Amino acid sequence: MGMRGAPGLVGRDAELSRLADLLAQAGSGGTVAAVIRGEAGSGKTTLLRTVADRARTDGWTCVAVSGIESEAVLSGAGLLAALTPLRRDLDSVPAVQADVLAAALGWGPTSGVGDRFLIGAATLSLLAAAAARAPLLLAVDDAQWVDAQSMEALAFAARRLGHDRFVMLVTHRIGTPLPVPLDGFDVVAVAGLMPDAARELLGPGFSATVVERLVSETGGNPLALRECLHALNQAQRAGAAALPQALPVPDRLNELYAVELGRLSPSAWRAVVLCAASTDEAAAPMLAALVSEGLDPDECLAGTAQVLVVQDGRCTFRHPLLRSAAWARATVIERQAAHRSLAAVTLDQAARAWHRAEATPGHDNALAEELARVADVDRSRRGFAAASGAIERAARLTADPGRRADWLAVAAEDAHLAGDADRVRRLAAEVLRSDAGAESRARVLLTLGMLEVWYGTFARARDLLEQAAELATGLQLIRTLSELFHICYLLDDIAGMVAAADRAASGADGTEPEQAMLAAYLPGAARVVEGRPDLGAPLIHQALELLETDPVLRDDPRHLSVLLLCARWLMDPQTVAAFIDRRIARAREAGALGLLAMGLSLYSGGLAWLGDHVRAHAFAGEAVELLEILGYTADPGVAYEIAAIESAARGMHDDAQQLLDQARRMVAINGFDPMPPHLARTVAFCATCRGDLDEVADVLEDQVVRFDGIGLYLEPLGVAPLLVEAYLGLGRDADAQALVARFAAAQALEPIPPVAAMLARCEALVADTLDDAVPAFERALALLGDQPDQFEPARTRLLYGMRLRRGGRRVDARVQLEAARRAFVEMELTLWAERAAHELAGTGERVHSRDATREPLTSQETRVALLVAQGMRNREVAAALFLSPKTVEHHLGAVLRKRGLRSRTELARALATET
Repeated sequence: MGMRGAPGLVGRDAELSRLADLLAQAGSGGTVAAVIRGEAGSGKTTLLRTVADRARTDGWTCVAVSGIESEAVLSGAGLLAALTPLRRDLDSVPAVQADVLAAALGWGPTSGVGDRFLIGAATLSLLAAAAARAPLLLAVDDAQWVDAQSMEALAFAARRLGHDRFVMLVTHRIGTPLPVPLDGFDVVAVAGLMPDAARELLGPGFSATVVERLVSETGGNPLALRECLHALNQAQRAGAAALPQALPVPDRLNELYAVELGRLSPSAWRAVVLCAASTDEAAAPMLAALVSEGLDPDECLAGTAQVLVVQDGRCTFRHPLLRSAAWARATVIERQAAHRSLAAVTLDQAARAWHRAEATPGHDNALAEELARVADVDRSRRGFAAASGAIERAARLTADPGRRADWLAVAAEDAHLAGDADRVRRLAAEVLRSDAGAESRARVLLTLGMLEVWYGTFARARDLLEQAAELATGLQLIRTLSELFHICYLLDDIAGMVAAADRAASGADGTEPEQAMLAAYLPGAARVVEGRPDLGAPLIHQALELLETDPVLRDDPRHLSVLLLCARWLMDPQTVAAFIDRRIARAREAGALGLLAMGLSLYSGGLAWLGDHVRAHAFAGEAVELLEILGYTADPGVAYEIAAIESAARGMHDDAQQLLDQARRMVAINGFDPMPPHLARTVAFCATCRGDLDEVADVLEDQVVRFDGIGLYLEPLGVAPLLVEAYLGLGRDADAQALVARFAAAQALEPIPPVAAMLARCEALVADTLDDAVPAFERALALLGDQPDQFEPARTRLLYGMRLRRGGRRVDARVQLEAARRAFVEMELTLWAERAAHELAGTGERVHSRDATREPLTSQETRVALLVAQGMRNREVAAALFLSPKTVEHHLGAVLRKRGLRSRTELARALATET
């Protein structure tokens, strides 16, 4: 798609060429998202329109959104503009998503589910369906004025449409905040014009020195230069007369427009103000409002030719800055009158309520109640961001201070669910500064505490939750104590956990299911932490029973983390295995991505414990992706560490290192030790996988000094197995022998089987003779026989076989090495399978199996493979994973290629043996 020399554009060949390359890239089957960034008047809109016109000529489907400053508070307006042209593809969207999207955009009845991420997933599905017919370009102009909900849904879709013929181009004015971050988008910077290009733009009659002066003082801004073309007389253009002191540079454009607007007649000015106050570009409401005021629309519009463009039923401003200038110039009385007139002619109930609210200077309790009802509808139809805006406006309208505080607290809670941390803090601060009652203050403190868990520090979250617990009552108190309990757990504050649990048990209403469930779960977990699992386990099982038998709790995704933590306290992931997949699916269906991220983080750890390394790899990677999409700075689970371990065990060392770096950053944010034991064990394992034995020794020796080298089961010197191997690999045999002796002396008389097994393996590794090593290895394997995770048994067989081979017992070595290789292959741990195959080849055995050195699947490929193996179609997989069908198709092709399979049936059969 060549666009060099496009008419109407001067000096933008480089930018056009870059954009043409991006479209060509997407046209070949790779999604592109880019932001065209420049100052006001730099030509971003013209660039965008030029690209869209050329794309349309080349057979692309093009849909457009134009940000309007006065509409920025109206959630969903941009999404409606973008998706309405694609409405015919709604039948291709999964039913749950289609219903939610239709409700959010007013195409269908309220669905009762309005989660912003489910709307984003539905947007993704609709765009993917349209892109399957023809390449699709989404052009978003003035993104800084598009409502946050719309930009969030569109950006979410753009990031997840990995292999569709789709391009999202966004223009953004430098110096104005975006409603959502556009991290990861390509950036096409639009700078000022150079003198040669400026001369071409200005045309004949301008001397070279004047052009250079204008470029210097306007920064080469095309809009400012065009205004100079109209503002300068012939003598000034030629350099024969001095240029005016007030050149129309970008910072002064509003002043220039103010002069232009000031020349309008009163009737023309009225039309301009009404247009600026309108919630969309439809001309009909503005024209009807003029008639209602007794004005002639034709007469009013006749004088606005230099400001407004009325065409094809739409009324727009000649330049977006004119709308801003007009609205800034309008008096408060003029703005209120415009809203009042528009409210009288607007048919949409929510828009009418908004116009009435903006027209009301003081209190109006009845209107406040109406806006509160709009917020209730928005919560399920347009999302939490819209609900937060509506309920805040209701709070401003009510004359009741208590009602105002309650509504502002609800607005803060909605904003938290919408992911708007700044808004949460602003609203919460206002409530806390006021004379709000205890319940309102408790609500905002709980909201701030939950916000801090993800975006701040655990210590600050605890402080806020403790304050909330002093004020809350009823269910809100029990929920607060539950959050406080989990924060204390993350901070290793056992006393705080016990105190929160006991208070919940004594204060809960046992007749209310959620309170009764938490009143059993929290004390049960506390007793386990205190070392009394015999007392805690029955209570936790009681909580699990309530979670599964109560119809509301059973399907509420908010309790996903509690369910998974029950398994952690019981140290038995099997207790929730029967229903956890249903809970995960319910969270996906509801689009509850924040809860899903936490749940998958915990779930992946449980899967690794059970030895299901295929799904652990899949779900840890998904949790990491969700945490990053959501912008969370904390991971209360261990998704990054599990993902690093699974990546390293597959030989994907660069991925593992990036995950470890992020895990370190999250530890640092919360002020923890820079290398806590759990992270140190992960770092050491990853270093072992890539053969960096020096790092293993450095990290674990530090752990021995500072934390007594505690292991996974809190056993002293539990890091010994990895450290002994590192010492032996580095030739530090004496250090290895000394460490094994210390490890043995540090254990109880009868250590638990997995710890005893690791001790036996260490003793085998440092044994002087093969005859001494063999019984120690056999003892280790026997002790590991009942462990659900087959990784350590396979690692033990690998080490056993290596020792046998080096001792000359090749036939015996083959038995152990082949068993190890097969186990690693079944777990999809390709790096370890390759090491076992290499050792097996050293015995003279030929490894014929194609899976000996097969290429590892990525986490996302594994997720796709698992769902396809369940019999799901590409479209269903895409809906579940918030991807596009095209991306699923791409990943499925990669899975079949890497596994040497030819069909979905073969894939299902292969995965059945691995999970």
